[in-house]
Amino acid sequence: MGPGILLIHGYTGSPADFGALPEALAATCPDADILKILLPGHPATAPAFDKDAFLNAIREAAITLTNAGRKLILVGHSTGGVLALAALAEGGLQPDLVVLAAVPKRIDGHYLPRWSAHSEASAALSFTDMARMVACINAIGAQAAIPCPVLILQGEADDLVPSREASLWRAHFKPGAARAMFIPGAGHHLFKGTGCAFAYDAVQRAVRDAAHELSESECTSLLELQEDEPEVGAFLTAHPTSARHLANCPSARGLSQQPLELGLKALSEPIFANIEITTRCNLRCVFCARTHSGRPAAEMSLETFRRILDLLPHAYRITLVGLGEPLLHPQVADFVAEAKALGRRIALVTNAHLLNPEYGKALLDAGLDGITFSLDAPTAELAEQVRAGTDLNRAVANIKAFNALAQQTRPLARAVFSAVSTATLPHLEELVQLVAGLGVDVLMLSDLNFPQNLAQTLWQNPSPAATATVRQAIRTAFALRLPTLTVRSLEAFALRRNYQQHLLVPPTQLYTRSIRRTHCESPWQTLPIAVDGTITCCDCQPDQVVGNLLEQPFSELWQQGVLAHQRRQMLSDTPPEACRICPRF
Repeated sequence: MGPGILLIHGYTGSPADFGALPEALAATCPDADILKILLPGHPATAPAFDKDAFLNAIREAAITLTNAGRKLILVGHSTGGVLALAALAEGGLQPDLVVLAAVPKRIDGHYLPRWSAHSEASAALSFTDMARMVACINAIGAQAAIPCPVLILQGEADDLVPSREASLWRAHFKPGAARAMFIPGAGHHLFKGTGCAFAYDAVQRAVRDAAHELSESECTSLLELQEDEPEVGAFLTAHPTSARHLANCPSARGLSQQPLELGLKALSEPIFANIEITTRCNLRCVFCARTHSGRPAAEMSLETFRRILDLLPHAYRITLVGLGEPLLHPQVADFVAEAKALGRRIALVTNAHLLNPEYGKALLDAGLDGITFSLDAPTAELAEQVRAGTDLNRAVANIKAFNALAQQTRPLARAVFSAVSTATLPHLEELVQLVAGLGVDVLMLSDLNFPQNLAQTLWQNPSPAATATVRQAIRTAFALRLPTLTVRSLEAFALRRNYQQHLLVPPTQLYTRSIRRTHCESPWQTLPIAVDGTITCCDCQPDQVVGNLLEQPFSELWQQGVLAHQRRQMLSDTPPEACRICPRF
């Protein structure tokens, strides 16, 4: 049985204010019962603000839906959202989702000119009715939060309700309970006109999640996942509607050995988000895509980061990584704290040059769950050759000091990631010995990626000597009890417990390539996001733009267009060139 969805229009409004949302919801949940309530006294030029009559009508409609055994979803537009909250405050209703669309939280003197400019009906309203409306809004805006997920929608061009109201509503509820989405170009009637497709998609996604009943196989998958990675349980406590997405993502299905069916559409929304918070870097690495991109310096704001997390509610694992050095962002600890407050698992990738004790303590205090150090060479000369600007002694000292500090405070996942090239291969055993003394959990090795680096890849330079060098380095790593993993473990769950299945055995995995897709699942569960909200197919194709997460409906970006084409090609006999040369593929 589908959910019962009650659409509540605002004061002086009508059900027509929802535009084509009812049709969009019917397409999402064909068996849903969708009621468009008409508030008493409406439509009229100047209806009386009769709070009791409004709430009685809302309660009667809601009870009709719940008595039929349906989950209850309330969607309130403008003052309709306030009335929905007022009905909940009186008790008796237990919705599974509340959507507040362009809903004011508190009205003061600054609202009067906005109201006059927005609505011709305001001129006909009596002072008494206006006062009753304002009193109702302000009273409800000050009341305690409700115990169910809340989706807040706000038009960026709303001429009545200031955009700050959405942020105030978000802060009103406990962390993670409410999400705020800002609809690009939309006015107060955000379900009609500019931005309405974005608004429809936001509500459809939330309703689909709230209405979903977990299957037996999904419950089994989640139980197995939580046994291996207990942090998932804490995340699901804060984000219960993420359960089906975690259960159906490829990494979880692989962990539980369930049949994995990859198609043109993903079975879940992104579980992993790789977010670039700055494009600036203090090194000039020869093999990095940033060296060839020529991107201008830019940084993500904390507010943009919040918006991205709200747009990706099921991204359990957040990694601060991209074409810049995260520690160059002056607010990086605030980014970590923001993600952690929302129950996400938060990690970052760094070259460690800026990781002094003060920075390290700030990151640990903020709740950092994991850190990966980029380190490709064991000597100062070689490090300068492949990663220009490197101060190897400084980086190594910072890594050791941070790991010692972490041991004293709280555990977190620590790894070294090394990109091996023809230049660094002769020194691979030395690198292993260096990393073994740093106090990290694992070493992850990868051959080079990107077309411009092909001439320096081990893949394109095979030889018995190269094979012997890699094999000896892996033997040394095992002797030093340093787990050495393949790059295919980047999206693995419970890596610390299940690293054996990702060990670099045989060592030839380091430089072999697959003709067809055998391992990479990134476009089915991971989203790379640049500082401005631009998303790409994968981290290995930073020039393959999908669209902008902040400006386009998510479902179109995730399930259609460029990403659908990428999945189709990856599953074919002629995968993209970037995949054919990728060590993860």
